Amino acid sequence: MPIVSLKVMPMGVGTSVSRYIARVVALLEAHGYKPEVTPDTTVIQVSDLSEVGAIVRMVHDELYSMGVPRVVTIVMIDDRRDVEEASPEEMVQKVLRKVEEERKNVKGDVHGVM
Repeated sequence: MPIVSLKVMPMGVGTSVSRYIARVVALLEAHGYKPEVTPDTTVIQVSDLSEVGAIVRMVHDELYSMGVPRVVTIVMIDDRRDVEEASPEEMVQKVLRKVEEERKNVKGDVHGVM
């Protein structure tokens, strides 16, 4: 199932946008998605790519209803079909396990950078 990363940027509402992102997350949850919030995106898993346009439209309409004058959204889709996709949480856990393994192989001073 495709993983969709949404970077939603409410414009014209000041520098703090957490209230608007919280509404987007609640809206996605209300529609049966399980959003994973990161510092700059919200990640969901969809059953079909045809959902993405409707999700973006729903998010924009909701933010406009809150008085946001402009919404900019960046969408990134990870659609893998050669194997059954894991959930976003499982994918993160897999990477974290590999990070633990790789920490044993990394030395401190790399080309004078650290």
